Amino acid sequence: MKFKSTIFLILSLVFCSLSNYQTAYSQTTPSVWDVLRKQFALSHEVTQPEVQIQLRWLVSHPNYLRKLTQSEPYMYHIITEIKKRHMPGEIALIPMIESSYDPFAYSGAGAAGLWQLMPGTGTDLGLKQDWWFDGRRSIGPATDAALNYLLYLHKFFNGNWILAFAAYDSGEGTMARIIKNSGQSGNNIHFWSLPVPTETKAYIPRLLALAEIIQNPQRYHIELPDIPHAPYFEEVNIGSQIDLSHAAKLAGISYQDLIKLNPGFNRWATAPYRPYKLLIPASKVEDFSRNLANFPEDQRVSWTRHQVSAGDNLNLIAQRYHTTINLIKELNQLKSSSVKKGQYVLIPSSKNTAVAAPTKPVPVKPHFTALQQYKTIHIVQHNETFAQLEKKYAVSAHQIQAWNRLRSDAQLKRGQQLIIWQHSTAHGIYVVKRGDTLSGIAKKNNTKVKNLVQLNPNLKYLLHPGQRITVG
Repeated sequence: MKFKSTIFLILSLVFCSLSNYQTAYSQTTPSVWDVLRKQFALSHEVTQPEVQIQLRWLVSHPNYLRKLTQSEPYMYHIITEIKKRHMPGEIALIPMIESSYDPFAYSGAGAAGLWQLMPGTGTDLGLKQDWWFDGRRSIGPATDAALNYLLYLHKFFNGNWILAFAAYDSGEGTMARIIKNSGQSGNNIHFWSLPVPTETKAYIPRLLALAEIIQNPQRYHIELPDIPHAPYFEEVNIGSQIDLSHAAKLAGISYQDLIKLNPGFNRWATAPYRPYKLLIPASKVEDFSRNLANFPEDQRVSWTRHQVSAGDNLNLIAQRYHTTINLIKELNQLKSSSVKKGQYVLIPSSKNTAVAAPTKPVPVKPHFTALQQYKTIHIVQHNETFAQLEKKYAVSAHQIQAWNRLRSDAQLKRGQQLIIWQHSTAHGIYVVKRGDTLSGIAKKNNTKVKNLVQLNPNLKYLLHPGQRITVG
């Protein structure tokens, strides 16, 4: 009996210890929304009619708010960087408005990444953009650049964050001209009275309305996704170039999960230049580092760099490496078969060609034409099938699987988000681009603004890149 009592006592102590640990952990790991609320610093202007319109729209469109789940890999990092700079927490919601926290999002005007930075803006902010890498999509560099740009705009507009956000959307030059023409100046500038572009009239209220819902979810009967405020990833110095498919295996994660954290890479391998870094899920860093240390450096990439010598041509190079001219041209984006002495070309490895070319990921940057292609986010419904999606969107199941990196035998799940790319060929449909205004769209389509508003009742507060509107 004494022995049993002792065992019982030990088990009780262990149980209590575990319970206390779990309680302590839950107490020390709040949700990102709890942390974000503490960092909110702006008035959400809920009495403004424009904000009220957006509040009603958000509450009536739960599918839009469900996209907040896509923020999980990035939100901790974004909130942390905002706090370092003593900036208002509302800024963490800008990627929701810009891209729905999709680092692979592209606008028709060419903006890219979570923060939807234009190529020129990215260059001005020091982001690398080349064949290998697009810093506008990379989580760390893009966040740094966007926050630094917002700090600049905040200073430029005399410490007015709302004007800074408006300039982030429409451009600082546009906002500066609008303010100058309004006759307002200094601390007396009233955003709601400014004749800003239509998309900006929606942008600011949408951001404030979203912040208000996160501030008071119970008031609006909204249940926010459970996202802990804890590091989702760590930056690892990998020391040299590596094939991303190899890196995923070394980390014990899927290829899709790896590129979700490393969306800046344009190709199927990291860039061949410094810094040699990858973002790895925090829980996998130890395993990845150990496996990487035991993985021979000469096996990290599935191809090599060949320097063209005198007398070389693509045919001779292809024969030497037991590959094809077309594959070399594809790897190196060569428009012709001519090469120059001293030029470097990538050569697929004969021992692992399959990784180098046929299984490379679906290109993350779609080829846009202003009025031809647009992206739709589809939320899978109960018992919905690929056949139904094929009929609804006039695309093939194979295309849907490729766009979303799904296996051919993958099953659709209720609530699953799918990217659908479509071509707009119907007469009278216009796909909104970043920077578009109602007056500009009307002019392009030989119509009037009032006609657009009549044809699209919700247009004045739903205009955004990628949106389809009827133009008559």
